[in-house]
Amino acid sequence: MAAASVGAATSRAVESHRIPSPELSSQASSSTPSSSWRAAEAEARPVSHDGGAEEDVLHLDTPWVAAAEADSRLEEAAMAAAGLRLCAENEAEADEIMDNLQRQDDELMALEAIYGDDLAVLENKGGLRHFQIYIRYELQNAAEVCARFSPVNRIGEDRGCPDDCIEQHEEDKGDDFSYSCSFEHLPPLILTCLLPQSYPSKEPPYFTVTAKWMDGPSVSQLCEMLDTIWAELPGEEVVYRWVEWINTSSLPHLGFDHKITLGPDIPKHKGDSRAISRSLSLESVIPLMLSYSSRKCHQVFLEDLHMCMICLNQSKGSNFITLPCEHLFCVKCMETLCRMHVKDGTFFQLVCPDTKCNVSIPPYLLKRLLGKEEFERWDKLTLEKALDSMSDVVQCPRCAISCLEDEDSNAQCPKCCFVFCSVCKDPRHPGKLCLTLEEKLQRQQASGKMATRGMVEDMISVKLLYSNARSCPKCQMTISKTDGCNKVVCSSCGQTFCFRCGKAIIAGYAHFSGRCDLFHHKEKDTTDWGKLLEQLETRNRVRTEKQPVGSTIKCPKCRQKIYKDDYKYIFCWSCQASYCTLCKKQVQFAGEQSEHWGSQDCVKIKF
Repeated sequence: MAAASVGAATSRAVESHRIPSPELSSQASSSTPSSSWRAAEAEARPVSHDGGAEEDVLHLDTPWVAAAEADSRLEEAAMAAAGLRLCAENEAEADEIMDNLQRQDDELMALEAIYGDDLAVLENKGGLRHFQIYIRYELQNAAEVCARFSPVNRIGEDRGCPDDCIEQHEEDKGDDFSYSCSFEHLPPLILTCLLPQSYPSKEPPYFTVTAKWMDGPSVSQLCEMLDTIWAELPGEEVVYRWVEWINTSSLPHLGFDHKITLGPDIPKHKGDSRAISRSLSLESVIPLMLSYSSRKCHQVFLEDLHMCMICLNQSKGSNFITLPCEHLFCVKCMETLCRMHVKDGTFFQLVCPDTKCNVSIPPYLLKRLLGKEEFERWDKLTLEKALDSMSDVVQCPRCAISCLEDEDSNAQCPKCCFVFCSVCKDPRHPGKLCLTLEEKLQRQQASGKMATRGMVEDMISVKLLYSNARSCPKCQMTISKTDGCNKVVCSSCGQTFCFRCGKAIIAGYAHFSGRCDLFHHKEKDTTDWGKLLEQLETRNRVRTEKQPVGSTIKCPKCRQKIYKDDYKYIFCWSCQASYCTLCKKQVQFAGEQSEHWGSQDCVKIKF
């Protein structure tokens, strides 16, 4: 039978996850009570709903079942029932037994249909049907449990209470100490039944009530109430009525409708033998209850449907991820969002997508949402950003290694040992001002490494770059704008500022109602350089048109007529010298490889 196999597996799982023995627990609590509280408190913290962690919620009920204890208490009843079965000798009794067995089969089938996985059919004992029903209290609101400690086992103020405590160190009557905790889920109550052959015609089921978190007197009252219900309904199937009464009316019957009071611990309690109650001290049981409630909340979350506020699709909680701010989003949307920002380098936007929240996504969640390469890129760029934000850390211009600058704005690279100025990135120049970009270009041109045309073009590029760039008022990163309005957002820190005046903007567009125009473009300070380059090109073109290649011109020195076979240089066979066609000066080298033609010495342009 499928149900029997499930019951057997459940029984084996129960055996492997049994709650610790009272002797071991009492020894641990007497030696280090405060450490046990802290360990249980850490275990009772809510589990992150990050999806794919279903193994954390398996076997939630098994520590509360106490199957071995229930079996031992039903063993005597089974043996007694086997002796009664031998006494059924006449035909009438045999027919009655057959009728009872048929009614038991029908009742068990109905219970399986009603309670589903909460009913575990176990292996028969002495030929008698044996099963357990997990009864879970359906709490409309969180249940408040008040634990009362006697002076012997109270946890003084210096040992600390769990975070879930609502009332701390409340003095009760006498010397008792009590505090209250809030639980969203209570551990299950387990009803274990053994059906004799005379049930339901004559005898009630043999049963045990297991509530490992309740006090002994309370569980004994439940057993007495089940006897009362059978006495009111003799000869009828009663298991369903028992379960429903326990589920709906047992807490009010015990006076637990407003507050569940546990303790103080009673060293020896002689109650109903069918009642399996709390055997551990409250100091051990309350943290276990907190852990159960937290893990049960996680299990309920994984099984329920939730809506993602990004894609507006509904799916199970196992497909969702919970941020530290308790906002929920599906894993697929969060993966797409994080990968997009890492690719674009907009790390400041790696925050909760909720419009009213800006809590950062922690690294442990980013590691799960991003791939290996993407996470390494995020880690690397985050480190670079942190180094850039440090005012005394600069990058070596040769090998891009981070260096520490001194008070004179000088730094030495630890890798290549290059000593440079941290302002202009040139070699260290003590007592001298840093060169501007224009001065650097002029030095390169004067040394013959750059022609005049190249210098003018580079100068125009620099002017255009600086006219379209501003420094962020928050992180000082240079931002370039090619098009759009003057309200820009820094890609490094997310600061919004005016691109025209550089002032930080908190929100809205009120700043652009005054002096700054939203779509006003600053005039580019490159007009003079453009005119200069245009004049240079016009002069060269006019000279070339007057004396084209293939014509005859005079040597600038001896006035000998020579043939012009190049537009840059000419060679006089009489003087055995080369001359520039622009400035008429003698040059040492002729041909295309010479850098004289069009240089500053040639056209005499001053910058």
